[in-house]
Amino acid sequence: MAVNAFSFSLTSFLIGRYNMKANTATNVNNVFSGTFNFSPVVGAFVADALWGRFRTLLFGTAVGVIGMTVITLSATVHRLKPPACSPLARQPGTCAAPSGLQRAVLYIGMGLLVVSAAGTNPTSLPFGVDQFDESDERHKGGLARFYNWYYAIAMAATFLALTVVVYVQVKVGWGLGFAIPTVLMAAAFAVFLAGAAVYVYVPPEGSIFSSVARVVVASCRKWRLRLLHPDDARRQEELLYNPPAVGSNGSGRRVFRLPLTLQLSFLNKAAIVTDADEIRPDGSPARPWNLCSVQQVEEAKCLVKIIPVWISGTLWFTAVAELTNYTFLQASTMDLHMGRHFTIPPVSILAVFYLAVALSVPLYDLLIARAARRLTKGGRGITLLQRQGAGLVVGALAFVVAAAVERRRRRSALAGGDGASPLSVFLLAPQLAVLGVSGAFSLVGQTEFYNTQFPDQMRTLGNAAFYCAQGISSYLATLVVNIVNARTRRRGGSAGWVPDDINAGRIDYFYYAMAVLTAANFVYFLVCAHFYQYKGEQAADSPAGPEPARVSNGSAGESDAELLKT
Repeated sequence: MAVNAFSFSLTSFLIGRYNMKANTATNVNNVFSGTFNFSPVVGAFVADALWGRFRTLLFGTAVGVIGMTVITLSATVHRLKPPACSPLARQPGTCAAPSGLQRAVLYIGMGLLVVSAAGTNPTSLPFGVDQFDESDERHKGGLARFYNWYYAIAMAATFLALTVVVYVQVKVGWGLGFAIPTVLMAAAFAVFLAGAAVYVYVPPEGSIFSSVARVVVASCRKWRLRLLHPDDARRQEELLYNPPAVGSNGSGRRVFRLPLTLQLSFLNKAAIVTDADEIRPDGSPARPWNLCSVQQVEEAKCLVKIIPVWISGTLWFTAVAELTNYTFLQASTMDLHMGRHFTIPPVSILAVFYLAVALSVPLYDLLIARAARRLTKGGRGITLLQRQGAGLVVGALAFVVAAAVERRRRRSALAGGDGASPLSVFLLAPQLAVLGVSGAFSLVGQTEFYNTQFPDQMRTLGNAAFYCAQGISSYLATLVVNIVNARTRRRGGSAGWVPDDINAGRIDYFYYAMAVLTAANFVYFLVCAHFYQYKGEQAADSPAGPEPARVSNGSAGESDAELLKT
């Protein structure tokens, strides 16, 4: 709630209180948004390899409190902000620009929020998942509900940030508008510390990237060797290097051991034991860059198999960014009254999207998921990929609704002569509500997909992948608009479908184009889902032999690939 209260109103804050020009404020916002969404990758590496999720989350929350405090001071202390400037004086650019000190304090606060995001965004959900024992059947149902309700509460907090807090910022003052979420973040930090005595702590297990690199190198070194039993994963696994799994991961719970699969079978060659491979008495290879375990191979496969699905999720985020960006511009030209005397800030209309997600997720959890489980007679009912696919279909419908609304809005704005539409801003609510239903399927589906399909020690990285998709989508959204404008410019100086003046463009045509692109993304997603194999789906018995079979090191001939019996 605190971070959203700052990020959603950042451009307005920079223009209205820091006297920045529109283009400068937009560029600052883009830089902040990009680094904010990419920073979780660094935090995920630190959490998985060095600090663990608890300490990383604790550090990020503490830095967030400091960062919001600095932001609040920059909006309240007289020496830390430029003199106030009226909107009329701002148009010719005569307002006093912020000084070097004022910019430095503001950017320090923003930088601290980026560091905070690196610590909190990739770890908060995985740390919550750590509190469940996935090997206990009693915990699985609670874990599925945790994903749904976690996201529902997050959306409700964003809704409050876009309505209550933004209204205070615009109508009362930026100082109080930032002080409220700062106090709430400090309270959250205190509550988080209060539970330290009862948490389950999973220690860091080292960098997964080095393990993946070893699998790639070992499989390339052994590319000439043949894999026996290419059509039987169970029998093939018995002949590969597969030492017993460690009893627990340090938290007292059994580590989930991945069985061998036949997908991306080239990587299986990394687990072939040759005469040159020496295995120490403790079961570890003497040359880890030449021999990897089946577990390491399957962990590398998990990362590779997720990438195509992640691309589809990134494209969905791009579509969401396009719709929300231009919905805000549409709202700026419409009637903002809610009743006779009350008006809302244009950005607050986006709260409909988050409210729709917050309401749809519990309905999905309580009604749709339960009905699906009854129909399928057990299991989870709707799979993670089916849930994401449903979100893509509903997302395409949201653009169709948005195109119909935009055509009506544009017609009324042009008829008025002044560029303003007399239509109520709440006419935009249906497209945001449909998009929110899409988010209830796709957002939560992606979150649970990344957290369950990444290997256990990569779970924090999986959550960071969710935020990276949002970061990349902001750049892709700009690229899509530039391409559309370049292709739709007509002779006579037209700026295309998506110009700065939306009344002069054809945003409705752009929405129809995005509906087609979303439908194409759905087709691409169906192909990815068809070939995707869930983690641990193909069961295999643990090898009974004390030692894996060996393959002699030589040429790629038949005799050189002969197994030496143990």
